[in-house]
Amino acid sequence: MTHSEWLALMKFPKQWSEWELLPDELKAIQLNGYESGHENAPEHDRHGAFQWWLKRDVPKVTVIRLAHLTWLDPDPLMGGYVRECMAKKFAEDEDIQNAILTPYTP
Repeated sequence: MTHSEWLALMKFPKQWSEWELLPDELKAIQLNGYESGHENAPEHDRHGAFQWWLKRDVPKVTVIRLAHLTWLDPDPLMGGYVRECMAKKFAEDEDIQNAILTPYTP
C-alpha cells in the first residue's frame, strides 16, 4: 500500500498533503504501524498525526495549519479534543487561539 492510498483509507483531509504536513518520518511511522482493521477507526491514526506534531517545537504557521485541520477532520469530536489540547499548549498566543476558535473552511 502506498502512503497516498493509506491517507485515503484513513480519511485524512487532502490539506495534510497540500500543506506538506506529512514528513518522511511521520509517513514511516504511519505505514509501519498500520494493521488491517485500523480503517474501522481511522480517527486514531489522524489523532496520532496531530499529536506527533504537537510534541515538537514547530513554527507558528504549522500550528495554525494544524488548528485549521482540526476543523476539516471528518470526526468533529476528535477535532475538538485536539483543539482543546492545542488551546492549553498555546494559551498565550492570540493568533493560534483565534485559529483554534474560528471554524475553518478552505
